[in-house]
This record gives sequence, structure tokens and C-alpha cells, in this order.
Amino acid sequence: MSQRLLQAMTVSGVLLASAFPWGEAGAAAGSGSGGDAVVFVAQDYGFTGPDRIPAGMTTVQVRNEGKEPHHVQILQLTEGKTAADFQAAMKADPAHPPQWAKFVGGPNAVLPGSDATSMMQLTAGNYLLLCLIPDQKGVPHVALGMAKPLTVTPSARTVSTQPAADLSITTTDFAFALSQPMRAGAHTIHVMNAGGQQHEVVVVKLDPGKTAKDFGEAFEPGASGPPPGRPLGGIVGLERGGSGFFTGNFEPGRYGLICFFPDHQTGAPHFAKGMTLDFTVR
Repeated sequence: MSQRLLQAMTVSGVLLASAFPWGEAGAAAGSGSGGDAVVFVAQDYGFTGPDRIPAGMTTVQVRNEGKEPHHVQILQLTEGKTAADFQAAMKADPAHPPQWAKFVGGPNAVLPGSDATSMMQLTAGNYLLLCLIPDQKGVPHVALGMAKPLTVTPSARTVSTQPAADLSITTTDFAFALSQPMRAGAHTIHVMNAGGQQHEVVVVKLDPGKTAKDFGEAFEPGASGPPPGRPLGGIVGLERGGSGFFTGNFEPGRYGLICFFPDHQTGAPHFAKGMTLDFTVR
């Protein structure tokens, strides 16, 4: 969840060189292909968790032990690129992430003391975990050190079976579509990006009488007061044609879906182009 992802990447590109250690992932191993979740603990400002995990359908959980909202945006560094290559590319062109850095999801924003879970198919290679949410001064957490290299290793035991979803969300330019009404209870939700740009799904429990658009506008420059709701996870950015899953437990009430990613042409957040959806859970 980021009001201005493009601005976040621009600021990050200027500050990344000194923001955090860009060394390659270490030798520590982690599990997570298929069954148990790979847990990354988010703090102000950094991630702790495994440096290496096996390839396959991977459940990733973010556990927020900080004092600000956090998420885990997973970037796949294709073409054999490394974290150092990404650093150099962002330093050379802060406003444009390199084409070989692919947004492949991750658990979306939760408040302190909460956690969120998402599931994605991760192939072997180099990855980066980033938090692009800005602090109260507008500085993205990644520029304050909140990034972590991750190596996904080949695995003979790779599990590719997708979770059994009971609901789907399709994202387009610029709308959300639910496959059916959301009912109270626990859900596994399949997200598919059918749009031409990257999109995310931020799930928000709305305050009475408020909308997802109201929530998004609370992050605009000059806005005052806290946002009228609380984020409950979802899935961070997915490339065109990408897909992933997330889980959630929905109590009765009013909810919203929102995308904060920037429009490629104007830089405006997608919610300003109508990419919100309000719905009631009964």
C-alpha cells in the first residue's frame, strides 16, 4: 500500500545506496514451499527472516512488530540480475524501476501487531523484499532500510499445486471484480491481474459511512486526520498477467478494495482513476 509508488521509487533510488546493506543473501535456509509459511517479521525499518527458501508455491507471512503499517512487496530480479544490479539501476534512473524487476506479489499492509499472508509461485532466482509504504514525512520505508535480498533455490520437492480458492478478484485498468459476494468467515482468494499495468489489492475495513475512495484520499498531500479504516492485508503489486492468493477472515461489516499503484501515463494513483470497490460482508 503506497500513495505514490512512483514517488516512492524515485526517493528510494536517491537514497538506496546508503539505506541498507546490499550484500547477497546469506547461507541461512528457510522452508516454505507448499506447506508452512515463510515468516518475515517487519520492524521499523527492516525485515528479519530466512535468506534462502526453496522454489514452488510459497506461503509468505508478514508479521508486523513495528509501530507503523508494513507490507512485503516481492520483486523478482530476472535475467540473472542481483540486488547490486537493482541498486545501480535505481541510482541511474530513480523514477523507473528496471524492466527486469518484476512485481510478483506479497502480503499487503497490516497495522502493528497484525499479520497477513499471501501465496505465490516463486521460481528459482534472486528476489528483493521491499516495503514501499511512506512514513509520516512521506519517505518510503525502503529508503529507511526496509529491504531484504532473498534467494529462491531450485528444489526437487517443488510443490506447484495452487491453493483451493473459494473466491476470486480480477483486477483491470481500473477496476476490481469479485467473482461472488463476500460472506463472513475465512476465505482464500485468488487474485488475477487482467489489466495492462501492475495492480495490487489492499483490503480495508471501513469506518461507518466511509468508502474506499475516502480511505485513499486520506493519503493525499494536505489531507489531515487518520484514514477512515484499517488495512487488513491483501496482495501487493502483480505484473500484467500475474496471479497470486491471499487469505483473510472477514467479520460482518463494510469493506473496501483499493489500488495505490501509479498510472503509467499520469502518475496518479489508480484509486483516483476509479480503482476502488466497496462491499458489505454479511
